[in-house]
Amino acid sequence: MTPGELRLEHFRTVYLSERSRRESIRSSIGTPVAAISFSVFALGNLATQFDPDRMGEPVSLVIAAFAVTSIAALLLAVYHVFMVEWLFVHHEPPRLRNLVEAERRIREEKGEAAVVSDLTDLLTASYSIAFEQYLWGNTASARSRTWALRLVLVSLLCLAFGFLLLPIQGMA
Repeated sequence: MTPGELRLEHFRTVYLSERSRRESIRSSIGTPVAAISFSVFALGNLATQFDPDRMGEPVSLVIAAFAVTSIAALLLAVYHVFMVEWLFVHHEPPRLRNLVEAERRIREEKGEAAVVSDLTDLLTASYSIAFEQYLWGNTASARSRTWALRLVLVSLLCLAFGFLLLPIQGMA
């Protein structure tokens, strides 16, 4: 295998790996989405059980603060879920007709001897560019997915603390 063929194979492999990673990230976004749905349901239950007539009491203020924090965390989580998809990059290697056209130009400009080498370099560069763009997009999307999950956990914790304080609100 020549160095040019080795480079081509390397970049083709890492490109396909990043493309597969993109699909893995996309399929794993269901967990934060389900958790967001559950959090919205839990927030509705907390709001239903909350006694607004006791809003002046410290316990009620703490419950309200937890609810507001939960809402803020949920809104940020939704933003990050949207960013997971938004940040994906869709870059593909050249199409066949573009390769055939490039082959024709190389043949006309440099002769038959340069066709294989130059086409290999062209494909290597294409895979390299696509790999780098996928890597950037996947890294950003994975980061957004992680933040979405963290924010949903913050929201759920706030809701849990709010629910824990509800019985105390009724006692005061």
